[in-house]
Amino acid sequence: MLWFGQPGPGSWNGKCLCPFPLPRGQRPRFPQVNEVVFSPGESHCATCSEDGSVRVWSLASMELVIQFQVLNQSCLCLAWSPPCCGRPKQQRLAAGYGDGSLRIFSVSRTAMELKMHPHTAALTAVAFSTDGQTVLSGDKDGLVAVSRPCTGMTFRVLSDHQGAPISTIDVTHKETQGQLPPSLAAFCPWDGALLMYVGPGVYKEVIIYNLCEKQVVEKIPLPFFAMSLSLSLSTRLLAIGFAECMLRLVDCATGTTQDFAGHDNAVHLCRFTPSARLLFTAARNEILVWEVASC
Repeated sequence: MLWFGQPGPGSWNGKCLCPFPLPRGQRPRFPQVNEVVFSPGESHCATCSEDGSVRVWSLASMELVIQFQVLNQSCLCLAWSPPCCGRPKQQRLAAGYGDGSLRIFSVSRTAMELKMHPHTAALTAVAFSTDGQTVLSGDKDGLVAVSRPCTGMTFRVLSDHQGAPISTIDVTHKETQGQLPPSLAAFCPWDGALLMYVGPGVYKEVIIYNLCEKQVVEKIPLPFFAMSLSLSLSTRLLAIGFAECMLRLVDCATGTTQDFAGHDNAVHLCRFTPSARLLFTAARNEILVWEVASC
């Protein structure tokens, strides 16, 4: 049973998560609940049970909104994908089962996206990486598998804990120490005396240096450290790609900025065509072509 609420004096007055109506005062009976996880915005929670079900509940109404069912299997562990890449609506659940299988469910599309079988023993723990692109799963024999939901492939198995069940997997953001963002510089195509620079430093910014005056003449603040940089001649636009899957366009004539989300990985390359009508951006093995609107 799963109950939410605040205890009253001498009694429990919490609300009950129940998928069907019950007589007044009667509490529902469920198969054993093995895990409870919460959506990034805390609007929903999800539970998994011994009967192979994964249930998604609304925390506002305490009502069941989605149920995924796998027959003849126990669902032993569960993880909710983190908010990433500017796509909060693409929420997924990773569920581990007693037969060693791992299933990815799309909450927004109410469908199973993928089934993998990275283990031969029952899964006991599962977690998404902080960017949501990798799933780590552990089993009762102590093996940890590192898998990519986008390809369905397991690319690494860790056996350091072999012989003891994996009880918990936790992840954190990658430390940037020793892995600094790149240093990038480009001459300004509409003013040869200016040099634009981005790189590691105290502040996240574009530094514009005047070669004739031998001094910094302008600084443009950025939300993240830049991974890529490109400038166009005719439109006076500056394109900046970030590791956070975001692209920013800066109009150097007016000082306005606009952000775009379209990639699922770090935007490590961006290039304007010579005519500046198109902008090409790359993230791993994906290339997007953007049409640059003329004002």
